[in-house]
Amino acid sequence: MEFDIGAVIIGIGIGFGMIAIYVWFFLYLPIKSRVDRIIAQVVAEAENHMIGLDIELDRGVYFCYNSKDQQFVCQGRTVAEIRQVFGARFPGKTAYLAGGDPAVVEQFKTELLQSGTNENSTSQ
Repeated sequence: MEFDIGAVIIGIGIGFGMIAIYVWFFLYLPIKSRVDRIIAQVVAEAENHMIGLDIELDRGVYFCYNSKDQQFVCQGRTVAEIRQVFGARFPGKTAYLAGGDPAVVEQFKTELLQSGTNENSTSQ
């Protein structure tokens, strides 16, 4: 009886290939599709609670528009005013800076950070 090493190597390769196909179709794909559905649900839920704002500045007043449909959301001279008006109009929602003139966005971010620092120092 002869022992053909080539046939053994080919058999082992076919075996590993079949195991890889089994793992791909019966383990990886179902888990991946389940994870994709969960991620889609989490993203949809987050989007329902968040409104992206495009910021404009005119004569010292910030004007905020919904980034999806460009409808007016609120206005204010300070971040505190924007927070107050936004919170009153959209209770339970969160706003995030989505866009606008880069210089205005940077100015708003700076004021936002300063107001956060002031709130933290007064609450301690």
